[in-house]
Amino acid sequence: MLKMLKNTLMERLNDPSKRRGDFLDQAIDDMETEKFLTVDFIPQLMFGILFASFESMSTTLTLTFKFLSENPRVVEELAVCVHSHLLSILF
Repeated sequence: MLKMLKNTLMERLNDPSKRRGDFLDQAIDDMETEKFLTVDFIPQLMFGILFASFESMSTTLTLTFKFLSENPRVVEELAVCVHSHLLSILF
């Protein structure tokens, strides 16, 4: 699925005549101003949006854990935030 989304993204980047004015085209336009929108991130974002809008909560949680497992630094930062928040509540 991700490969198909990335191939579609690359086709539209390479051939503007294939653009349709949809979400993907908006993401392509925003790549110029939003640095986090990359050719690797956009297909993952679209995949996540498809599942979040279609599948159940269990699938959404599975996708969340997949992305977190691929980005351990994010997990570390979340742990620090949660820990400091808990300390501020408790003490």
